[in-house]
Amino acid sequence: SMEQNVVVLVKSNPEESHRPVEAIRIGLGLLSGDHKVSVILLDKAPLLLGDKAEDLVDGEDLDKFLPPYRELEQTFYVEKEALNRANLTESDYSITPISMEEVSNMIAQADRHLIF
Repeated sequence: SMEQNVVVLVKSNPEESHRPVEAIRIGLGLLSGDHKVSVILLDKAPLLLGDKAEDLVDGEDLDKFLPPYRELEQTFYVEKEALNRANLTESDYSITPISMEEVSNMIAQADRHLIF
């Protein structure tokens, strides 16, 4: 099958919902299937990359799912204002700040998108 360009958009609050960690798990599965995966974090989702991530819903699972993103130097696209609020000083991850307009463009250009 042809490689697909997949956007994984995470907008649920990881302090209240298991869906953000699920998004990271599914994104990892798609990455290992040779797809081009763009993970976009909105609202409170950037907390997934913070130093208190283990306190989030299913946060202990992030220890399994996040390291491969780092090893693959996979970028997380984070909406600019959400990034400022999350206060991710010295993140271990590759983070690219983007505007809501850029978010819309990425979704429009994707072969498919998953929203969590």
